[in-house]
Amino acid sequence: MSSFKLSTEIRYYNQLPEFIQEFSVTKDDLIITNEVIYDNSFKLYGTDWNVLFQEAYGLGEPNDKMINKLIADAQKKKYNRIIAVGGGTVIDIGKLLSLQGVDDVLDVLYGKVPIKKGKTLIVLPTTCGTGSEVTNISILEDTTNKVKKGIVHQYLFPDFAVLVPELLKGLPFKFFAFSSVDALIHAIESYLAPKSNPMTELFGVKAMELIINTYKDVAEKGQQAAYENIGKVLLASTYAGIAFGNTGVGAVHALSYPLGGKYHVAHGEANYAFFDAVMKKYDEVNPTGKITQIKEIIAGILDLPAGGNAFAELNVLINKLVPRKPLREYGMKADDLAPFTKNAMEQERLMINNYVPFTADDVLKIYKDLY
Repeated sequence: MSSFKLSTEIRYYNQLPEFIQEFSVTKDDLIITNEVIYDNSFKLYGTDWNVLFQEAYGLGEPNDKMINKLIADAQKKKYNRIIAVGGGTVIDIGKLLSLQGVDDVLDVLYGKVPIKKGKTLIVLPTTCGTGSEVTNISILEDTTNKVKKGIVHQYLFPDFAVLVPELLKGLPFKFFAFSSVDALIHAIESYLAPKSNPMTELFGVKAMELIINTYKDVAEKGQQAAYENIGKVLLASTYAGIAFGNTGVGAVHALSYPLGGKYHVAHGEANYAFFDAVMKKYDEVNPTGKITQIKEIIAGILDLPAGGNAFAELNVLINKLVPRKPLREYGMKADDLAPFTKNAMEQERLMINNYVPFTADDVLKIYKDLY
């Protein structure tokens, strides 16, 4: 059975004032963002905004302590809607703050309280990778157990995803590179997932085309080409989010979670660390299945001659933007190999989406090879 659902309404504006005017944004809305983003966006168009800055509650990706402090301060304010303006961390926090009756986010993570919709959530992404603006997933770290987990529920879908390319113009190139690689991985993992279907494939393939063609431009013309194409890559991120929001992602994400959880490696960079190795394993186990289609698609976008190694050439291209590092350079130790393997295998909601099944031995070998 094929299944496709999109619960979020998507709007596209060239400039932020168009959004502010059409959505009638006022001090009755609560804006969750980062101060540097705020200074270069909303602050330019008024001063009477109701704002919480995410970094005031902790640095890095979302964790229970950070979110609980934000929840406590948000509860002291009066507001009708939440407007989350930022990358994956801010968007995931916005999703959780939009829920009703939550004091401790770990109660939601471990199913101790029912999930109920509270506030209207409007999301404006300022990176081009997570696709979180159109998914019902929020990722956070349980700091006590030092593990990253995902909360998945229909009430976590944002009500509106608002795409404004202007908000990405100041994105540092490194963040552009890793966030867009994240989107590319979403598109590819979605295409290979068991729940993949003609609708999700349509969005996934378009995302691949937009991102890989942008990489070719950057490799030829330099980093400025990334910003010339930023609107296209922002769309690609949303397309990939629509695709994997319906199919899920797999082993690349499962293996990256322990690295991100323990050593605080940014999500896109952590995924990139495992992407090539996972694809090689897929191709090794079942080279004649659906992976042949994805290789043909990538080869076509890269203009490779017949018989060209699509994944290898894609890896070469990405490495021109950001070289992939061995895991030890992130601080990972040999003692981490066994617990990381156990943690990855426990990511069952991800592992069930693999192109081919992975055993613990398969996962351990990948960690060892990349270490």
